[in-house]
Amino acid sequence: MKNFLDYTKDVQNVKSGFVTPMWWIFKYIQEEDSLYINQNFFEWKKIVTEIDIENLKNLFDEKLDNIKKIKKELRESNLEDVEKKFILNALNSIWLKYILFKNSVYLEAEKAWFNLTNEQRVTYLYKINRLQNIIYWPEISSLDSEKNSVLDKLTQVYRDNNKKLDEDEKQFFLDFLNSFDFDDFEETFDPSTKQSIALSKKYLSSDKVVLLFEMVIDLYNLDWWTVFLDQDVWSFSVKKEKKQIVLPSKKLEKISLKRILELFDHEIWVHAIRWFNSTQTLKTNGDWYLEIEEWMATLSELLFDEKIENIIVEPTIHHISTFFAENMNWEDTKKMLEIYFKMIKSKIVSSEDIEKEAFDRMLRVKRFVSLKEKWANRKDVSYTRWQSQIVEFFQNNDTETRWQFIKDFYFAKLAFEDIWLVKEFRESLDIDESELKYPLWIWKILYKKLLWEKITLDWLQEEDFRFQIIEELSFWVKRKIVKILQEVRWKKK
Repeated sequence: MKNFLDYTKDVQNVKSGFVTPMWWIFKYIQEEDSLYINQNFFEWKKIVTEIDIENLKNLFDEKLDNIKKIKKELRESNLEDVEKKFILNALNSIWLKYILFKNSVYLEAEKAWFNLTNEQRVTYLYKINRLQNIIYWPEISSLDSEKNSVLDKLTQVYRDNNKKLDEDEKQFFLDFLNSFDFDDFEETFDPSTKQSIALSKKYLSSDKVVLLFEMVIDLYNLDWWTVFLDQDVWSFSVKKEKKQIVLPSKKLEKISLKRILELFDHEIWVHAIRWFNSTQTLKTNGDWYLEIEEWMATLSELLFDEKIENIIVEPTIHHISTFFAENMNWEDTKKMLEIYFKMIKSKIVSSEDIEKEAFDRMLRVKRFVSLKEKWANRKDVSYTRWQSQIVEFFQNNDTETRWQFIKDFYFAKLAFEDIWLVKEFRESLDIDESELKYPLWIWKILYKKLLWEKITLDWLQEEDFRFQIIEELSFWVKRKIVKILQEVRWKKK
């Protein structure tokens, strides 16, 4: 095991014009062999034995011991106090999750045909549940507000889409809903309270989508970034190490202009820009996954045509699939997911793809718990729960507080619990923020312009609190926005 201080001893006296390069420190935490473990515990094992299980448990003990050693070395280092807090938060998060992984070894072995007694299975499930309560919060089923919100969402989806199901599927779905004695089931349902926007029905070619993303990349002067069409993926993403915006070819076959405008905000103005700013401020590469970025990206989509005061966070597929798994074994969970996906996706996704997506999602929510029992991995639920907290924060604070949070959010790629360290970073480290990039949220400008509305920056700042961070739009920025608008409006004759 390399000494943690080896990564810090050469960067103690580089404060003049530079930030301590914590990229090296996080490289150590993320890539050092003393910490890394493949989470697919028995991926290459056809038969899992007791010896395999003991070896893996011993490996976790070794990793946990290494984390303790690193924390001790961290306290003895000459790093600034705020840097120590930042790194300690990351180490504590890893430590808790490794404790959870260690206790899930037998449950994962059972999925690889290792025999467990009922007593063993229940013992480990209760240990996992206690740890999940600490890391991800309690089960959905134990919180009436969340449970009723999910049931309400399922009821709405069923009322609006049950004609797509056969009689057996209808009965299976209804039996599940009725098992909760949900009072609101008999109420009438209005499918939508929002206006139908024409932009949702305007579709673009894949070439046009790529061009628009390239124009937005140019708008932000994200040098060397490119757009990559990938035939093997189903989701939009950002690959920072390659400086790529990845677009799934299959989804571009039918994607609305409104969705493209939302994705500008999601992929570029959250993921790419935060990554860039991290390389400027904390000198970190920002490769790690952070839930807060997904919350903020989703919030941007919600703010597309709503004010923050009117936003209500509805259950996502994370909550819904986890709720199924909490109340069903793996077979019934998969069946419920297939029915749910059939109702919401059958027009755009084949039955084979629905079955595969349901199976993959089932495995995700049953990871580290039992396939045979009514238990769920609640990691995905934490995303939606924190998103609700973000919305409440913005709804309950004044403009200045909201503005400061946005500015701190884009200071660097930080977890939600670390954003409050930004003030200390600014006070303790010599950081030049003059080259940082902030979103322009041009999707909203384009959206309003496409509806032929007259808008000004003052109006935008009044309509959407996030625009408060924009002091002015330069001539060249306005020119690039106009070109993007022209490209969107242009029709081939």
